[in-house]
Amino acid sequence: MPAPISLHRQLACWGIRGELPHQQNALFNAELLYFPGKLYNLAQQLILCIPNTPNINILVQPWQLQILLVDDADINRDIIGKMLVSLGQNVTIAASSNEALALSQQQRFDLVLMDIRMPEIDGIECVQLWHDNPANLDPYCMIVALSASVASEDISRCKKNGIHHYITKPVTLATLARYISLAAEYQLLRNIELQEQDPNRCSALLATDDIVINSKVFQSLDLLLADIENAVSTGKKIDQLLHTLKGCLGQAGQTELASYVVDIENRVNMGKIITIEELTDLRQKVRMIFKN
Repeated sequence: MPAPISLHRQLACWGIRGELPHQQNALFNAELLYFPGKLYNLAQQLILCIPNTPNINILVQPWQLQILLVDDADINRDIIGKMLVSLGQNVTIAASSNEALALSQQQRFDLVLMDIRMPEIDGIECVQLWHDNPANLDPYCMIVALSASVASEDISRCKKNGIHHYITKPVTLATLARYISLAAEYQLLRNIELQEQDPNRCSALLATDDIVINSKVFQSLDLLLADIENAVSTGKKIDQLLHTLKGCLGQAGQTELASYVVDIENRVNMGKIITIEELTDLRQKVRMIFKN
């Protein structure tokens, strides 16, 4: 199959032989380095000659922002963090609201990407504490919510609590580029000095192979599914675990599996029983896609 050389190794894991192309096709999309599920689906479409939408080029951002990414899920931090770096941004990672609040006193950020559903202190409460903290080096920088929820009440709740914008997971390069531009404009209007972009910094990561991050994604998903199976076996609640799993699968490009988890989530909310067999089947599907 004609494909960029950076994708050949991943395609080979699925028994697809990559070849150097004579012209560009749908696989010439930088996002495919981060979304193995999307790559798999596109490859199958090309094999079956199913038409697909054209690739969208992502322009290099003129400013290099200081961005804080707050998310309790390892997968989301890894993938979104790598995407931000590929856009030439300086990224700081926080795995919890407490960690984010501590970082706000040590470094000024131009943009905060905040997961909403997190344990202990959720994203909305974190934003309120962020604004109220006198030691925060920039309490009024742009904050953008990250959430797998598309419910209008969740979006409205975020806007009412001082969150500037709302991004629905899975996050794409184009979406990130858009909000980086908005954050840069916002800071410039506030007379905040920004660092100019280094063009040599943006292209390197886009040309690399992502086998290592794919392995980390698989390990995180496998552990998360094991936690859900254990919770079902011991009669514990699994709603928060399912929400995390749904978001992680979506961010990894596994939209079909994410939809399957949505179905499980809806049944749990209706009080129906989820069997270990269903979860084991889902775990096997994840292994088939990610395990080399």
